[in-house]
Amino acid sequence: WVQLPPQDNENQTSSYHLFALRIYNISEIQRDLMIKKISTEGIGVNVHFIPMPMLTLFKENGYKIEDYPVAYDNYSREISLPIYPQLSNPQVDYIIDKIVESYYLVVK
Repeated sequence: WVQLPPQDNENQTSSYHLFALRIYNISEIQRDLMIKKISTEGIGVNVHFIPMPMLTLFKENGYKIEDYPVAYDNYSREISLPIYPQLSNPQVDYIIDKIVESYYLVVK
């Protein structure tokens, strides 16, 4: 039910500055509810990739998000998770548990 970010391979290596998790088959509203639930558990999550047509400057210049369905799809189901060098394995496990809990609470 989850789309993980691209993994390192022989042609690319992540800088690990963001961990953008995408959830299959959810709405933007469900995504926002998941973010709210995860945040109440003390986990700082957010949405980092907002399509340019959704930004004021671009909207004012006639851009419409409806013209960019792939960008909107990726945005509407993306949750950026905490990632930093000091994150311990127990903290990672906690984050995963809370994401799974929020998914089953909100979506299932």
